[in-house]
Amino acid sequence: MISTSSADQLLRPRMNLGKSYVKTISGDRGGYVIDYAIRALKMRRSGGFVRFDGACDSACTLYLSMPKSKMCVTRNASFGFHLPYGAGARGNQVAANFMMKNYPGWVRGWIAKRGGLTNSVATMRYADASRFLPTCPTERGTIASLSPTRLRGG
Repeated sequence: MISTSSADQLLRPRMNLGKSYVKTISGDRGGYVIDYAIRALKMRRSGGFVRFDGACDSACTLYLSMPKSKMCVTRNASFGFHLPYGAGARGNQVAANFMMKNYPGWVRGWIAKRGGLTNSVATMRYADASRFLPTCPTERGTIASLSPTRLRGG
């Protein structure tokens, strides 16, 4: 008999990260929006993958603008969203508009359901993120050594 949580895990999409460059994000508190916009753009252009394995807060969440096929989440993943600050009223508004424009629809929807970006941090945990992003393969071996069959639970 399969438990509800086991069945849930079997139904979650899995991802084969192959031999591409993989950036693991954990404990990233963010920083300047422009810096993270450039990092996400470079990662997208490189064809690399982003593996979220811990907190990705503030401007770090711009990595979510990458294609779903280039990202995965572990059970440790979380994303913290808030209004940008530190660039003056106009600069903060420009940064907030930029971030919202670049987030995928599922992120914008999640933020909207919580009242939009505010000065308080709204945290998206694995349970919500994994509804939209594939779950990363486990780290028992190297990521490149995992076969597509194992990633699907076979």
